[in-house]
Amino acid sequence: MPNIIYQISGTGLYLLSTLTFKTCRLQISGLENFEEALEKDKPFIITSWHGMTMMAAAFLRTKHDMRSFVGLIPDDWRGKSLEVFANHLQAEPFPMNLDGDSSLKMGRELIRFIRKISGGKNLVLHPDGPAGPAYVIKPGLSFIAKKTGATIIPLGAYCRHAYRVPRWDTYVLPLPFSRITIHIGKPITIPKETEDLTETNHHITNILHRVAAQATANYYEQKIQKDSSSKTKS
Repeated sequence: MPNIIYQISGTGLYLLSTLTFKTCRLQISGLENFEEALEKDKPFIITSWHGMTMMAAAFLRTKHDMRSFVGLIPDDWRGKSLEVFANHLQAEPFPMNLDGDSSLKMGRELIRFIRKISGGKNLVLHPDGPAGPAYVIKPGLSFIAKKTGATIIPLGAYCRHAYRVPRWDTYVLPLPFSRITIHIGKPITIPKETEDLTETNHHITNILHRVAAQATANYYEQKIQKDSSSKTKS
């Protein structure tokens, strides 16, 4: 695919993100958990299911300097548009083979990436990406958190008035002027002495489901309260 196509698609993603950021109203709960993670003075990893990427980006653009973030993206055609998107956000894209390559080159890239996070860069990582299956965590998230000492911040998001892309992750594109609910879970740290990460990954999976469910519940709870208030006034 010609480079101009990647430029157009990546810029399009940025414009959609900006439209969401500028026009949508964020209802945030669990913000104290985000602030607790910041107080640790360690790098952190914002993580949510892949379909929530656009809503998570709106939250981060509201609450933190995007220049402190690095985004792990595929080093193939899938990552070309994401690289343009990340550059527009002023985040640092980091292309890497995400298909299980065990070559020496891949090992060197992984070491370089871990050093970048250990050196203070924050990370946005959707652990069921880049190609699914949905809601199945790949081992990278817990491995990176363990190696770098970074704090994992789980995020759930929901928007009722949105276009849901009919693909593996049901990617959510909020409509302009919609309400988005964000719920931040308690920070997670993984001790470096942890050997088997299987149970850790299971735990993170449960937490991501929980924060996503809470974000959805918060949305409809406020809607019910608003409807009740309107009926009372009438």
